[in-house]
Amino acid sequence: MKDLICGVTLLDIADVMEESENIIYLPKGCADKLMRFSSKHWIVRAISFGSFSDRTDTLVEERELTYFRGGLRHPASGNLFFLDNIESGESILISSEAPDYVTTLLHITKDELWIENEDNAIVIGRGKTEEIESICRAYYKNAMINKLPRAMSNTWGDRNGNSRICRDFVLGEIEAAKEIGVDIVQIDDGWQTGETYDPIILNEQGRKRFRGDFWEYGKKKFPGGMTEITDAVNAAGLKLGIWFAPDSEDNYALLERDIAVLKKAYFEWGVRFFKLDMYFIESKKNQEQFLKLLKTIYSFGEDVAVQLDVTRDMRINYLLGKEYGSIFMENRYTKGATFYPYRTLRSFWEFSKYLPTTRFQFEVVNPDLHGDSYAETDPFAPALFDMDYLFASVMLSNPLFWMELQFLSEERRAQLAPLMRIWKEIREEIAEADVFPVGERPNGRSLTGFAVKGREHSYLLLFREVTERDTLELDLGNDVELLRTVISNAEVSASVCNGRASVTLSKPRAYALLEMDFKG
Repeated sequence: MKDLICGVTLLDIADVMEESENIIYLPKGCADKLMRFSSKHWIVRAISFGSFSDRTDTLVEERELTYFRGGLRHPASGNLFFLDNIESGESILISSEAPDYVTTLLHITKDELWIENEDNAIVIGRGKTEEIESICRAYYKNAMINKLPRAMSNTWGDRNGNSRICRDFVLGEIEAAKEIGVDIVQIDDGWQTGETYDPIILNEQGRKRFRGDFWEYGKKKFPGGMTEITDAVNAAGLKLGIWFAPDSEDNYALLERDIAVLKKAYFEWGVRFFKLDMYFIESKKNQEQFLKLLKTIYSFGEDVAVQLDVTRDMRINYLLGKEYGSIFMENRYTKGATFYPYRTLRSFWEFSKYLPTTRFQFEVVNPDLHGDSYAETDPFAPALFDMDYLFASVMLSNPLFWMELQFLSEERRAQLAPLMRIWKEIREEIAEADVFPVGERPNGRSLTGFAVKGREHSYLLLFREVTERDTLELDLGNDVELLRTVISNAEVSASVCNGRASVTLSKPRAYALLEMDFKG
């Protein structure tokens, strides 16, 4: 790959860990010169992924810069960079696998490019401009240990915190999960003896530390022990997950203690899914310790997985630790009206342009709770949406039932059931497919969706948001000759002519899953 593409030469690089036709992986960053340009016709796209999602709903930002007089006037910052050669129609991908505390800077001066990212790994890819984002998605999908999308429940979304966590409540969640078709019941903060709201656990910096018997299970809450919960989960054909907060103090000084807690949960309690939260990554040593924790968790067995919380504090970001688990994306609630369907759909849609959708975990809420948080005239209030629409908007991720499942109404369960069955039938295809956004950027009034390009079956998942416009027009390519409706909550009319699709949805707040038939 030394002659990377027309107009760029890759300079001498040591320590190349992996190389394929389209990708090389550099385990260390490149403060020295990385590439030399000969062509003058470049557009630089810098993509930044936002963390601390508790404070922002702008999670993906793209900035476009023009190569001029041998470089860029100022360095570009971001997580991903695409260098598009408009002369040759080819592009270069540069991905910086750095944690949140590192700001990656891409410099181009005097026709030479170098990266500052505190010596973290860099991925370099090449391909046609129309394929370079797909190459990026494929690289990160292939790196993942867990690709199969799973539906998980977590009661925290109803805003009752840990107040209801106990044996009988969790057994009720297991029963509801079995009926609805959820795969994993996860017990959030509250299963343990320690109390995260207790001010006595705060250190001098106001950060929480978890000492003593903090991570013993709550014996008063679970008098039959955690194995009683595991037995009920297994009998229902489900899996068990728990929430856990690694102690970050003194560079993870209690790492071995934390590993022992999780190991016990896996081997003695049957826990298979761990949501990791409340940790800090603020130095190279922190980063190494946390990656050691992840590697150890995955050594427990092939059926283990983690969810990495990015809702606050400096953590490992979306690219570092790319092989491990899924990303718990956001805390959004009907109480306080921070949840709106179009906002969740927008964030998911934007990420899907660059990264595999099964890398993420996005939420489905109980839309009938806390209606008084929304104005009566609010056209985007969750209660106005069908339950299957809410599920469809995140079903290409790892859908998170962010609610107390046992209190979801029978009406909402009935709306959800047909799509839930179909999702389970096709999710192995979703796991292997290339999924990317189509249509307009979701904004509450858009016509939008996703394409799912699989080896044997391909689909469109389309949405008509709250808009009077009813028809999406999409270019699918001349090899597509027919669209067949699989399921929808509206009447659907679809046609294809010369590779251009026209899909009409009969009502606002509608979704449709359509299968594409190809010529030959």
